[in-house]
Amino acid sequence: MNFFKVATLAAVVVSASAFAGSVPQYPGHGGGNGNNNGPDSTLSIYQTGSSNSALALQTDARDSEITVRQNGSSNGADVGQGSDDSTISLSQNGFRNSATIDQWNSRDSEITVSQYGGGNGALVNQTASGSSVNVQQVGFGNNATANQY
Repeated sequence: MNFFKVATLAAVVVSASAFAGSVPQYPGHGGGNGNNNGPDSTLSIYQTGSSNSALALQTDARDSEITVRQNGSSNGADVGQGSDDSTISLSQNGFRNSATIDQWNSRDSEITVSQYGGGNGALVNQTASGSSVNVQQVGFGNNATANQY
């Protein structure tokens, strides 16, 4: 009987994680101890289906990386990174997907956004110091805005 309770709970956790992702990493978490060296973390979210949302946040992100992959339609991703030597990679396949990406206090950072399908949108903001932004959209009716400060 306990096996069925555990199996049911595991099924609920797995199915819920397919619909929404929220993964913050703050100083002192994700392998770091909050000192000046900061965390050395990798944050990844993978979602398939429709109407998914992903929130990925690394605040004290020295030597850190964020990867978000979404397949389906009407998905949204909001990614933020306080970036030292960091990378953000976001890929969305489908229709009516949206992405907002912010990197602040950058140093040697990179943002890569790939969107395939139609009606997708991307907004990218980066505080640039030795940094790069690459937005690739393949399809129709897509919209991209990129800012480097």
